[in-house]
Amino acid sequence: MRKGPGNGGAAVIVTLVTDTFNVNNNGTTMSATRFAAALIARGHTVRVVACGEPGVATSPGGPEMFWVPELVVPLATRLAHHQGTLFAKPVREVLTAAIDGADVVHIYQPWALGHAAERIARRLGVPAIAAFHVQPENVTYNIGLGWFPPAAHLVYVLFRLLFYGRFADIHCPSTFIAAQLRAHGYRARLHVISNGVDDSFTPAPRTRKPGEKFRILMVGRLSPEKRQDVLIRAVRRSRHAADIQLHFAGHGPAERKLRRMASKLPNPAHFGYYSQAELIELIRGCDLYVHASDVEIEGLSCMEAFSCGLVPVISDSRRSATGQFALEPRNLFRAGDPSSLAERIDEWLEDPAGLESASETYARYGRLYSVDRSVKAIERVYARAGSEPELPAGYAGRIYRALSTAFYYGIAIPLLFVFTRVILGVRSEGRNRLPRGGALTVCNHVHMLDSALVGLALFPRRVVFTSAPMNLTNRLYGALVRLLGGVAVPRTPSGLPLFFSEMELVLAKGRIVHFFPEGELIPYDTSLRDFKRGAFHLAAMARVPVVPLTIRFTPPTGLRRLISKKPTMVIVLGDPIVPTTTDPRSDRNIRMELARRRMQDLISPREDEHTPDRVA
Repeated sequence: MRKGPGNGGAAVIVTLVTDTFNVNNNGTTMSATRFAAALIARGHTVRVVACGEPGVATSPGGPEMFWVPELVVPLATRLAHHQGTLFAKPVREVLTAAIDGADVVHIYQPWALGHAAERIARRLGVPAIAAFHVQPENVTYNIGLGWFPPAAHLVYVLFRLLFYGRFADIHCPSTFIAAQLRAHGYRARLHVISNGVDDSFTPAPRTRKPGEKFRILMVGRLSPEKRQDVLIRAVRRSRHAADIQLHFAGHGPAERKLRRMASKLPNPAHFGYYSQAELIELIRGCDLYVHASDVEIEGLSCMEAFSCGLVPVISDSRRSATGQFALEPRNLFRAGDPSSLAERIDEWLEDPAGLESASETYARYGRLYSVDRSVKAIERVYARAGSEPELPAGYAGRIYRALSTAFYYGIAIPLLFVFTRVILGVRSEGRNRLPRGGALTVCNHVHMLDSALVGLALFPRRVVFTSAPMNLTNRLYGALVRLLGGVAVPRTPSGLPLFFSEMELVLAKGRIVHFFPEGELIPYDTSLRDFKRGAFHLAAMARVPVVPLTIRFTPPTGLRRLISKKPTMVIVLGDPIVPTTTDPRSDRNIRMELARRRMQDLISPREDEHTPDRVA
């Protein structure tokens, strides 16, 4: 019986399959190189299949290398070379030798080498996982179709049909890209694990010399989707253009064009390609980092910069994950808008004290993305690799979701509105406080219909309700709960990581997830009971606002007093509570207490209306 990765901390054999390796030219290659080194440091045996000369020796203490030649594909190879990468040719004998006897295979790209590796791993009975590092928008931008979103959608679908649909586990560098995969029908287990930042990216003292220019850095491939042109245009518009020196680290097909543009600045930009040590020195010598890319799966260069204490200004592009690292509004600018970026640059340049404070915050934040943390997470993925995915697949799932949506908006909401508003007299307050995008809502649990009240208060947004498993399996009403958007909270702690991961993806797609943090339903309870931490843990990990709601009670008035002695319900939305700190545990605890206080404040003003503590 094959031993499983992670069993009792046992060392395992991991085969990494990547077209390029140990070359500092893109995030995918750097991720594979760093994961290999970290896995070896943790006692595992690592084999690497990559493109290279067979005679190249394995470095002492490094992975065992299995080299294959380059695969030349007309047109595609030329484009790949422009991007600083290449395709590796699958050699069956080499792949078989590298995979046979391994405990798990980790495949980085969906090209010919990855396809062959998956087939051989399946034949040999070795579990394999895939990584999603090639963003379809990168493909469409570089063939001139970046302006046409359906082209990227087609690439997502082709990737799923031709490659990723064969895997039960997919490693995603960001919640953003995992949410994109879910939206495009990927039904595997999606494991959101950062590429991780090397431990050498740390802050160092920065002393400005009198008269020194304000140095702005941007790192990345010089290609259309990275939008270095936006930064150059922004500096032209800056009030302090004469005091700014731009630095671009990287190379690519757009270099000649960008050099021409940047030569017209008051201080012509510096271009260069740097080793890791040189790049760290450059980062530590700059004052601000700009990440203007329209397309990004994670943004490793941005992470490396802020891990060194360099404050970032990031594009808010909907096709980029890097905006997740913005800790305040000044860290974001409108995608593709030089004027918006110029405004942000000027704000930071004119606030040196704020820049210094933000630098310290970002240096602490960067510790959350160490490569060691990422490797510990990938070890847990290796431990369960090969088991069947737990999510429904195929057209049946899509049909069910379509029926659920039609039932929710066409039947459930109209009926519940009539019953709760007309018959029960429920009313809501504060509807305009709901933020755009993903949000987590919490409410006191005091009535059999409180889920319906929350759904109506947040309409037209559709809510995902977390619920005890028994409510979804109940023979009488379980199907109805599922149709209305109920999802079961796992009964055991072992199921929580996957549950929270899936809920993060739901939030990343802009949905609302609702919790009743008190857990137990106690009808007409006007007190506020102790909260469970799960909802706030999810909000902290997903970095979404928490919106507190309360159901409070008022005595019946008018004709209603003759119909029922039970109090009338009012559901109130409070102000959103945004993330408070970069540390997830602290953020969870702080926002849980803030939510409790705000919910108590929403209840308290009505406590002088002689509503009993409990109404039977």
